Amino acid sequence: MCFNADTQSEKRMKKHVRPSQRETANAKTTRGDSFSERQALPSRRTQLRWQHGLAIVCIALAVLVGRHFWQRSRVNEFRNAAQVATESQRWGHLASISKMWMEYRPGDPEARFAAGLAAYMRGDESTARDLLEPIEPELPMFAERCVLMAKMTSDAEHLPTVPIEYLKQAIESNPSLTEHRRLLLRQYGLTFQQQAIAPLVNDAVANEADTPAMYVYLLASSIVTYSDGETLASQWAELADDPEPYLVMAYRHAAQAKRLNETGLDTTRKEFDEETVRLHQRLDDLSKRYPENTELILEQVEEASSEGDAEGMRRWLAKVRVSSAGDPRPWHWKGVMHVMRQEWEQAEAALRESIRRDPFDWIGCHQLGTVLAHRGDVDASKRYLELGALGNQIRREITDLKSIDQLTPSLLHQMHRYAESADQKLIADRLKTLIERGVE
Repeated sequence: MCFNADTQSEKRMKKHVRPSQRETANAKTTRGDSFSERQALPSRRTQLRWQHGLAIVCIALAVLVGRHFWQRSRVNEFRNAAQVATESQRWGHLASISKMWMEYRPGDPEARFAAGLAAYMRGDESTARDLLEPIEPELPMFAERCVLMAKMTSDAEHLPTVPIEYLKQAIESNPSLTEHRRLLLRQYGLTFQQQAIAPLVNDAVANEADTPAMYVYLLASSIVTYSDGETLASQWAELADDPEPYLVMAYRHAAQAKRLNETGLDTTRKEFDEETVRLHQRLDDLSKRYPENTELILEQVEEASSEGDAEGMRRWLAKVRVSSAGDPRPWHWKGVMHVMRQEWEQAEAALRESIRRDPFDWIGCHQLGTVLAHRGDVDASKRYLELGALGNQIRREITDLKSIDQLTPSLLHQMHRYAESADQKLIADRLKTLIERGVE
């Protein structure tokens, strides 16, 4: 009974134990499954986070790219509108466009240039300077900026060295443009820097940035006059620390204008003679004040030549400094002096040296032709006399022009013939090309 009771008790206990063991086993299994799931769940969450992050990055990139292209499109709209306004010379419209452009992109150099150009063309040079001055040399519009700065400083308030420097910077920045060379040639002519003209024209030819008007400075710079030359030079003399070069420059403008008016068409004979006396006195006064100035010495040589005073020419030529030996003018006047003294051998040597330095010295060619005739060299004499006559014809036609920017086809052909006859192949070939293209 007891045994049975115990057995029954054990059975009951077993019945109670087995479920507990199953529960334990199930619990273990459940804990194992939960750990596995906890390992798997973070991995899926990480993937979702990466996917969400990647989507956000893609959206951000799309926004940035879209914004970039929208901005580029907007800038292109401003740029195109500014170009149209410039080409149609609607400067008020350009000012409005550039203002909106600068508000949209403050500091944009293209916008600054457009605004500066508009201000300049509307007469507001102070604003134009403020806008254009910060534009850096590495920017594509720097050359055009320099041209505008040169135009704004080509006046009585700035010495000519200022616009000349701006124009040199423009050429260095963009050698293919013609405007800055044209303006620089004018500055060289205005300041009588003849020896700088040939290298500048040759450089223009090499870069195919030349215009027919440039060859006037090369072939006939001595007859190009400036109505404002004397006035500007006098004002520069007051502005400069050293007035000497500008006082001399002012005199030379006055003397050149008188020489080109030797027929007295614009004055009566009495007025012409009175002006001659005043210029003589002015030259003498300046020569006393600046006795070593080469330009004044050469002016005195020319005055002595016009009076037929060979001895006076000799005295003044003796004062020319050795540093001026590269200048063709002393050799030219030395040749003229020897012609006056009928010293043919010395005259030939001096005139050949002058022409070597300046192949377009048509007066020297005429003089050399005369000398060679006296020396019996008929063929060479004929060549130089014809060259001198052609140069004189070119001079006359240029003098009759209202502007050197309006050369006739006939004049261009004559200039080409002269360059070819003077053995200046580079210039002759380029003039021929311009003629064939119909460039005037």
